[in-house]
Amino acid sequence: MNEQWRCFIALDLPADCHAQLLAIQADLRRLKLPIRWSKPENLHLTLQFLGNVAVDRLPRLQQSLSTMLATQTAPILSCTTWGYFPNASQPRVVWAGFEQWPAQLLKLQQAIVECSSHIGIVAEDRPWHPHITLGYVSAQLTKQQREALASQLQASQWPANPVVYSTCQLIRSITQPQASSYQALETWSIDHA
Repeated sequence: MNEQWRCFIALDLPADCHAQLLAIQADLRRLKLPIRWSKPENLHLTLQFLGNVAVDRLPRLQQSLSTMLATQTAPILSCTTWGYFPNASQPRVVWAGFEQWPAQLLKLQQAIVECSSHIGIVAEDRPWHPHITLGYVSAQLTKQQREALASQLQASQWPANPVVYSTCQLIRSITQPQASSYQALETWSIDHA
C-alpha cells in the first residue's frame, strides 16, 4: 500500500501582513475565549486542500505546479476583513480575509485545481473562499463572548496596504494531538508584473 500524506497548496503571507495578523491574534488572546489560535508558522492562504495524496504522485504534481506557476502573476491583496465559518451565531473558525478577490488570485487558484486534477485529485465541492485561519473555536461561545470577539475584531488594525503574495508552497500537514504542524515540501516564487 502506498504511503499517503495530507497536503495542501498555499500562499505564504508577506512579512508585514503576517506581523499584523500576529498582533491581532495577541489582542484576541487577551479575551481568554475557548479558541485554539493558529500557530504563527501555520498562518497561510490556502489555494487548494488536496487531502491524502499518495507520496509517489507528489513528484508529478510538483513538476506540473512548477511549470504552471512560471506562467502566473503573483496576486496583490489587502487583508482588510474578518469573519467566521460557518456563521457569526455559531462560529467554529475565526478568519481574516479579503473584500476583493483580484483576477490574478482567482486565475492562480483555478490553475492549481487544474494541475492537481491531472494526478487524480478532485476539487472540494464547496465554493472556495480565500481566507487566513486565525483560530478554531473549541467550545460554544456565549452571546457575550461572541459580542466581545466581534468588538475586538472590529477594533483591530487590519493590514490595509495591498501587498504582493509571491510565495507559493506545497505543504504536508502532520496531524498532532494539539495542532497540526506543517512541512513545506516545495516552495516557488511567483513573478509580479
